[in-house]
Amino acid sequence: MALGDNDNHQSPERVVEIKNCLDGGLAPDAKSPWTIGKVPGKWSRVHDSAFHGEMVDIGPFDIYYYRERSHIHRPSFHSDLPVGRDLKMRFLLRLLGGKLERRGRDGDVSRTTEGQRASDGCERDEHDDGGRMAMLLDDLAEAMQILEQKTRACYSESFDDRSSEEFVEMMVVDGCFVVELLRLYHRRFNPQSPGVATEYDPIFTNPRTLTALRRDLLLLENQLPFFVLEKLYELINKKNEIDHQHAVPLEVLAVTFFDPLLPQHNAASKLDTNKPKAHLLDVFRSTFVKSVSEKVLKKGKSEVESRLNPNGSMRGLVRHFASELQEVGMQFKKRKGHDLLDIEFDHNTLRVPQLSINDNTISLLLNFVAYEMSAEHPEPFFTNYLMFWDSLVNSPGDIQIFRKHGIINHLGSENEVAELFMKCRELIYDLDYDLDLGYLYNEIKEVNEYCEQYYESKYSVWWRSLIRERFSSPWTCLSLFAVIILLLLTLLQTFYTVYAYYRPH
Repeated sequence: MALGDNDNHQSPERVVEIKNCLDGGLAPDAKSPWTIGKVPGKWSRVHDSAFHGEMVDIGPFDIYYYRERSHIHRPSFHSDLPVGRDLKMRFLLRLLGGKLERRGRDGDVSRTTEGQRASDGCERDEHDDGGRMAMLLDDLAEAMQILEQKTRACYSESFDDRSSEEFVEMMVVDGCFVVELLRLYHRRFNPQSPGVATEYDPIFTNPRTLTALRRDLLLLENQLPFFVLEKLYELINKKNEIDHQHAVPLEVLAVTFFDPLLPQHNAASKLDTNKPKAHLLDVFRSTFVKSVSEKVLKKGKSEVESRLNPNGSMRGLVRHFASELQEVGMQFKKRKGHDLLDIEFDHNTLRVPQLSINDNTISLLLNFVAYEMSAEHPEPFFTNYLMFWDSLVNSPGDIQIFRKHGIINHLGSENEVAELFMKCRELIYDLDYDLDLGYLYNEIKEVNEYCEQYYESKYSVWWRSLIRERFSSPWTCLSLFAVIILLLLTLLQTFYTVYAYYRPH
């Protein structure tokens, strides 16, 4: 029987639900790649707080959200909830105008379809601020309901124990907080913005709070799919009477907000806004990999594959630590004006962009690696980058060399930084990663070849010197031969003397 044959028995709500499922895309158990997942627990041993939020949790992995669920119209900020709940609700209430006129009887977020809103339009004056804000909440919730199944499919877990209402509410509350934070920050701090934001929030005057938020919003477990944020951004622009087509792209807002965490020159210009992004972590990562991606494309994949080591030895790592490289005459220089990953080896000089090491940058690098290991087709640039550093550092002395040349900038001791890199070694070798396919393949290969040539040249010079000094004439050769024979006879005589003494009678 066709679906339309039973229209008279089909409720409008059910039709809307089916349409929403179809529009939402794949079901969460469909065989589709996920881009947001839990980080293995043993990875936390590398750095205690690298994968855990300090101020705010975003997304369905937020256990506090489900254990102590607070409602939009009556937030219950208990002492055991993270501070982030207060921030989220404050931003959402500001977005909605600070008041709501329509709430469900159970206190849940009101979600109605456009048809339902039209049918009861007489009950509400749409020119009234409270009514328009309630309509916006309806629009936000309805849009998230349509995207619910597609959103669930982006996570490594299905969250079957989370009801549709809980999941959609999470998307609205968390997504609106993220979008409003990026939007207001850009308006307040971007020098090219026409004026500053009229909306005031104390977090914008506290650098430490902003740093903690940047770090938390770039944790892999704290991600929402980027298409969720884009849809919310579109609806918020509509509410603010901003032409979405001419608004500042959300990706630019994100990079502007996150750039102080690991500054780079004109980061927004390195975005490819035509390429879909998985989430905010993917957006920020893309600004670092653009230049090296272009390098890899120029080399061509076939060229890299043709150089794979047939015997399976680990050519993808530098075989000598920094202190050993320095002993063989290699020089280290800070590479200025280049992106973090853009490392170069030229003749006997390794040029490396400066890396500032602190708790926030280490957390960011490790979450980049975690994302690269979870996605189906990522280029493992940061994984290769971390492998490069791991293969160069084995002691505080190695860190001291890089600090002396301005390549590594850190607040802690050399010993602490060296231990951190050596802990990363456990994480790296736990990965199923082909070392020969890294973007630093050529640079690492050239460093290793330089060392091999040095040692070959050193031993060659020593051997030639020995031949020249000791075997320059036949008489010298005969003298050396006589000395060797005499030494052997002496050893033989000593052996028989000792043997006769200890020989049993």
